[in-house]
Amino acid sequence: MNSFRHSDKSRLLCFLFIVLLAPATLFATCKGDCQQGAMAGPFSASQVAENTTTGFFPVCSSCAKGGWSNHQLEGIDAQQNINTNYQFYDQASNTDSNIAVGPNVTGKNAQVLQWVDNQYVQAFDKNTGAAVFTNRNGTTGVPQSVDGLWSGSTQPECQGTTGNVQVIFDRIDGSYIINRRTSYNVGAITHYAWCIAASSGSDLSNPSMQWFAYEYKLDNIIPCVPSSNNCTTGDNYYYFPDWPRIGTWSNGFFITFDLTDPTENYAELGFEACQLDRADIVLGNPTNPINCYTYMVPNTQRPSLIHSVDVADIDSAKEPPAGEPEYFLAMVNPSNAQQSGNGEGVCTSKTTPCTSNQLALFSWGSSGLVGPSFVVVHPYTPGCYDTSGAGSEVNTICIPEPSTNTGDVKPYGQESCEYFNTPCVDSLGDRLANRLTYNNISNAGGPYGTFLTASHVIMESSSNQRTGIRYYILKVSSGVASVLVQSGGTSGPPDLQDPNGLLFYFMPSAALDKHGNLGITYTTSGEFCSGCSKQPHPAINFDVLPWKATQLAPATLIIQGLADEENDQHWGEYAATVMDSTNELTFYGVGQYFNINQNGTTSCGTPSSNCFTWKNRIFRGEYGTVFGVK
Repeated sequence: MNSFRHSDKSRLLCFLFIVLLAPATLFATCKGDCQQGAMAGPFSASQVAENTTTGFFPVCSSCAKGGWSNHQLEGIDAQQNINTNYQFYDQASNTDSNIAVGPNVTGKNAQVLQWVDNQYVQAFDKNTGAAVFTNRNGTTGVPQSVDGLWSGSTQPECQGTTGNVQVIFDRIDGSYIINRRTSYNVGAITHYAWCIAASSGSDLSNPSMQWFAYEYKLDNIIPCVPSSNNCTTGDNYYYFPDWPRIGTWSNGFFITFDLTDPTENYAELGFEACQLDRADIVLGNPTNPINCYTYMVPNTQRPSLIHSVDVADIDSAKEPPAGEPEYFLAMVNPSNAQQSGNGEGVCTSKTTPCTSNQLALFSWGSSGLVGPSFVVVHPYTPGCYDTSGAGSEVNTICIPEPSTNTGDVKPYGQESCEYFNTPCVDSLGDRLANRLTYNNISNAGGPYGTFLTASHVIMESSSNQRTGIRYYILKVSSGVASVLVQSGGTSGPPDLQDPNGLLFYFMPSAALDKHGNLGITYTTSGEFCSGCSKQPHPAINFDVLPWKATQLAPATLIIQGLADEENDQHWGEYAATVMDSTNELTFYGVGQYFNINQNGTTSCGTPSSNCFTWKNRIFRGEYGTVFGVK
């Protein structure tokens, strides 16, 4: 593949692989996203180096068993030993925890792998619940840093502690994947690298497990910000690659990340999608270059209505049919078309709630990334959509906790929780939730075909911006999607929301079992309740929409939190629902909660501090036996 200098890239953004999204000057009937989005690429970069380690994570041979209790176990928590002098996690005030689930294999152990930003992982035995990783010669489970997977001499950029991360299980190759974006400085300029590591097998308790680690520097891939004069002037050269996602597909690993402008308050300009050489990565071989395309809107039309794109990840034991392209999906944020505008800007109505009725579908086939095509869905207002002031539409913070000042919760069109004494939580209402799952199912008694599942947070009540969850099952083939199931219409299944109209629902993640039952992990939270014996602190829940049902099954409370996150609005944004490929029936999930208020800001390195008190709960079960039972 060709590589490009930044001067080449600037020209390419203007004319190579251009896709016009129905600008109003050409199509007067445009009703939704009319931004002039442009596709450009391919851009490529070779691997910097590869590194193989054996037995990198020390295995605990005598750690305590019995971690599973009522189909749950405690994951990595803030106040536990993570290789410091204290039984205390002193690295971050919040977590973007996610999980990967390996299969049961005869004669081998099987695990759930958990990641917590910004660098720690722990594996848990699927049978006993015992922690797998420890310190050298340790007898207690201790989460381990991933930094040393990448060589300190040839891949030092990957040893930074920056960037959102995902762990996934590659069902095609039987390999765990650890994926991260890092930043590093050359002089005073920030640069970015993509770092990925693959396990040589599925049994993380094998002390001979090898890890194959790769780095790709992104200078030739990420466009230059306009103010940098083709990456030659200023303090910032490159768009910031935010909100990374990864998925396994038959012809590679695919990643996506947002392109945000650090010189313009990180405004969303679009996204980038890339293909990595999966076949060689999982074998530890030298790899083909990373191959990328950008999708961006003109500066005059920022922010992009399409961003934070999810990439399909295979969640079934069966692979995609031969030649099937990889899929990418995003929300389309409301445009000013409903205000008699040209559809090239955001909706700013303070009275009539702004709505969208579109999802944006992209695919990657033999000709690279193509799209978007628009999937028409029931109208929705994104969760916490803020029109209280110019540029505030990017703010999606409005989820209250019992400790939130009640005066900070306002109706639609007014400032809600933007400036607060005790924070509300970010709903992430402007984007799809974590995981776009792909299932290839051949079930004569149920679903038959290939499906995507997705979910996101929407506004359910304009009086206080109370939020609920919209969810979808899309049937896909040859790059085309049709809506099979969607909530929120006058008929069919309802949105997942509080039937009493009090609690806010947020942070969902959906997955599909082989019988077509759609499982959703989500969090609930609410304002202070003067007449309640228990306060509605954030709680982890799980619910199922059975196949062909028009009503959700009885919800399952996983764990009720006893406290709030008061010093940050950033919640566990990578909450996940994952299918166990062993039987394609067992849902696994992870979410964040608190038993002690997290409100400290000083003395954060001592065990008594309440700066960091977050906890993570991992859970599992099948519909009809654990979930959906009255």
